[in-house]
Amino acid sequence: MSVLARIAAVRASGRLPLAILDIDLTLVDNAPRTRAILGDWLLTLRGRWPGAEAAIAHAQTMPIVFSAAANVRALGVDDEALLREGLAFWWERFFTARYAVLDVPCPGAVEAARALAAAGATLVYLTARPSTLADATANRFRELGLPVAEVGTVLVMKDDPKEADGAFKARALSWIGALGEVVLCADNEPGHVNAMHAAFPGALAVQVATRHSPAAPPLAAGARVVAHLGEVL
Repeated sequence: MSVLARIAAVRASGRLPLAILDIDLTLVDNAPRTRAILGDWLLTLRGRWPGAEAAIAHAQTMPIVFSAAANVRALGVDDEALLREGLAFWWERFFTARYAVLDVPCPGAVEAARALAAAGATLVYLTARPSTLADATANRFRELGLPVAEVGTVLVMKDDPKEADGAFKARALSWIGALGEVVLCADNEPGHVNAMHAAFPGALAVQVATRHSPAAPPLAAGARVVAHLGEVL
């Protein structure tokens, strides 16, 4: 049974169908955010690092990988003190509204989210973003055409940025299931997909194949890998 058909069946039974969707690297790509932050950091290195000008040009289009340290090193930084400075600059700014507005949609994500909502699913955006990014996230979603801050959407974010992502999401799953019947779970991190698959074995659990932690566990049996969220429709 397709996801859309499953949504229809759950609605016909009188239950509320839920689609649990991660945000970063599932719905939106934050690579432009990282490029902009690194570019701004490199501007501060003019006159004190000989490679600054070449790195500034490279940062505008450089491929972004999951590791922040690897991204800094890809700019030509091999000095450990400079590496630590770049990482600190990036970390202090990555979860801020100033840069989060640069996120772009992952292929097929907007269309998939809108189709799920149109079919009657409640979209539960389960993200490890801190709650201080709630307004910036909602504003950017509106600009991109993603349903948000309206009936049929729920935004679940961290109150404590220091809480481990896995612990936060596992805790959230314990009450999200009480809202209705989960028909779809999607995340870019295999570990989070595995946790959702274990919590809701009757739902379709998918890993969106963008970027993820290099230490991620194998995907659980029964979960699927998709190139983009549109493949679940």
